[in-house]
Formats: sequence, structure tokens, C-alpha cells
Amino acid sequence: MGDKLKLSRRSIKGHEFIDISGDIMADGSKEIVKFVKKAVAGRDRDVYLNFDGVRHVNSSALSQIMQLVRDLSAKKINILLMNVNEKIMSLIKIAGLHNFFKFVSDEAALIDKIDKETQT
Repeated sequence: MGDKLKLSRRSIKGHEFIDISGDIMADGSKEIVKFVKKAVAGRDRDVYLNFDGVRHVNSSALSQIMQLVRDLSAKKINILLMNVNEKIMSLIKIAGLHNFFKFVSDEAALIDKIDKETQT
């Protein structure tokens, strides 16, 4: 634990991908909330939080991410979690939140789907 949090943003066909690396603690989750809200300002598409570089999330950080999901859901913006490791998924399941969050397991398949949607 203790890896410094790093955030970056990429857009694919109007969909926002937030790549996260490092451990997510309460302070880091506040940073994520600000970063995501800025990224979605004026948008109405889904946002994908890529947890590929995240090894640990504590429960208070998870709570703040839940609130972000609720806030953006009220604006008709869905947040989906991608590449969540087994340790974090276990925490989510223990907390009974596996039905609260939406997950993406295959980024390449998702991008193919987005490509097909934009072609029609």
C-alpha cells in the first residue's frame, strides 16, 4: 500500500475513460471525485473508471465513489468500473455493493461495441 494516486483521462468516441493507478484512500477518492466531475461537465455519456493500476481501496474511499455514482446517476450519467482486481472486488462483495456498481471486464470488447454504435 501507499502507491501515490495518479489520474489521467482519455476520450474514445465521446466516452470518458479515467485511468487510475495507485492506492485509493479517502483523500485520493476526493481527488477522483473532483477529476471525474470536471471530466463530465457538460456531457451526458457513461464514464469508465479504469482500476487497472489500483491495488487497494479502503472503505471510506469506496463510500465516496458510491456517492459520486449517485450524484452522476441523478444527471443520467452512469459510472462503470473496469479492470477491478480480486481484492477490491472482494471488498465490494463483502460490503454488499456488487449489485450497486456496474462493471466492465473487457476494455477491448467495450471499445469494439462503442465503435459499432457510432457506425450505426
